[in-house]
Amino acid sequence: GFWDGGQVFRIRCAFPAPGLWQWETDCSDPHDTGLHGRRGIVEVVPYGGENPLYQRGFLKVSQDRRYLTYGDGTPFLWMGDTAWAAPMRSTDDEWDRYLADRKAKHFTLIQMAPAPHWAGETDRQGEKPFHDKACLQFNPAFWHAFERKIQRANEAGFAVLLVGLMEPVERYPASAAACLFARNIVAGLFGNFVIFSPSFDSKFMPLADEVGSATRQATAVHLITQHPGTPSKEATPIWTMEYYDRPYLDIAGVQTGHNGGNRQRCAHHAIEWILAAYRHEPHKPVINLEAMYDGQGENGWQAVDARSLAWRSWLSGAKGYTYGAGDTAPKCPQGSGGIWRWVTDPERPDFWQKAIGWESSRQMQYLHDFLAEVEWWKLEPAHDLIVNQPDDVTRRMVLAKVAGQDLAIAYLPDNNAIEVNLSAFSAPVAAHWFDPVRGRTTPATGVVPNQGTRRFTPPAKGDWVLVIGQN
Repeated sequence: GFWDGGQVFRIRCAFPAPGLWQWETDCSDPHDTGLHGRRGIVEVVPYGGENPLYQRGFLKVSQDRRYLTYGDGTPFLWMGDTAWAAPMRSTDDEWDRYLADRKAKHFTLIQMAPAPHWAGETDRQGEKPFHDKACLQFNPAFWHAFERKIQRANEAGFAVLLVGLMEPVERYPASAAACLFARNIVAGLFGNFVIFSPSFDSKFMPLADEVGSATRQATAVHLITQHPGTPSKEATPIWTMEYYDRPYLDIAGVQTGHNGGNRQRCAHHAIEWILAAYRHEPHKPVINLEAMYDGQGENGWQAVDARSLAWRSWLSGAKGYTYGAGDTAPKCPQGSGGIWRWVTDPERPDFWQKAIGWESSRQMQYLHDFLAEVEWWKLEPAHDLIVNQPDDVTRRMVLAKVAGQDLAIAYLPDNNAIEVNLSAFSAPVAAHWFDPVRGRTTPATGVVPNQGTRRFTPPAKGDWVLVIGQN
């Protein structure tokens, strides 16, 4: 239960099965007859629509702890989009238009933040999130609008990752205030399809652990991750690994990051950092929560950056990837903004209505649809099958294979050819090329013996995906 203004307290819940459910309240003050000992019955009827969230139930971790599934065990293909400031800065109509675009492009999850100060002091209705700077005096009017946007996202079929519970406005409130906020926002969204992250771009902090534990105490049915910052000069994602073994943590979140537009670091992180988290035991699903965005830049922050880092992540062990439109570096030509900041000036090139149409978002649809046609949750990194790896990490190729099956997928960022050791396959195979820029497939080659090394040459320059499988 949570306070919702004045003398009103509410309880929100999503019931796991149809039927008659009895409820009863227990209050810390047993003499408060308005809150203690209240009881009743809720009749829950079967859902009859086509929304996959409502059909299949709350997200959970798979039995092998490698990927996420819906409640009924169906694999959940995480194709995320970044809309940090949108709940604050968008109107209801704008939000619905954005959701419609992302649904048409087959995104499945939206990442957002509570009320970061850089997004403004109020929402579009002029409401502040809190009446004080300590984040203790909640403004229900703000949170009603915020919760409504999450509800609308769920109704459109999107899960939501809410990032920054330990810093709903500023960095950083007192632990008690941050934990109180976490408990209240979890209660307010208890009936929604939401994943929670205490951290938002921060290094490892005890505060994130404290808020993570408070969040776990508040819910047993929602997943929890941490969205750390990017320790760029490290060989492994050290902040991800600091949180990895915490008992409250369900998902190993990695931010391979923007790295100031340094493509070498971005490529290294998307491969090696993801591999490091993937290999850690006991296993947890690894998600790349933030890589270099498409900012329509000139020397980075381009569609190819968002696209290539997505393919590298997926084929290096990630079981999800989140895209972003708009840059974050002041030296980038468009300035800081795009969708994640929800730029509202129609004269700017990164105005949100323009940014939702950038071709890179369509390329995320191509990636989603490609993966949806295969058993993506069974893909395992197998980069060692590539014989001709270049020294330049920005041109390093990646390959994943389905164990026990003759199916492998390789990504070539900009290579003349790839040489693959086919002895790992049990029978002769065929191969075809997929164009990640245009979403097109070339005809399959003839049958290739599963012996020795085979050289495959892309149809043209640029980045390509090679699919090797049984004829």
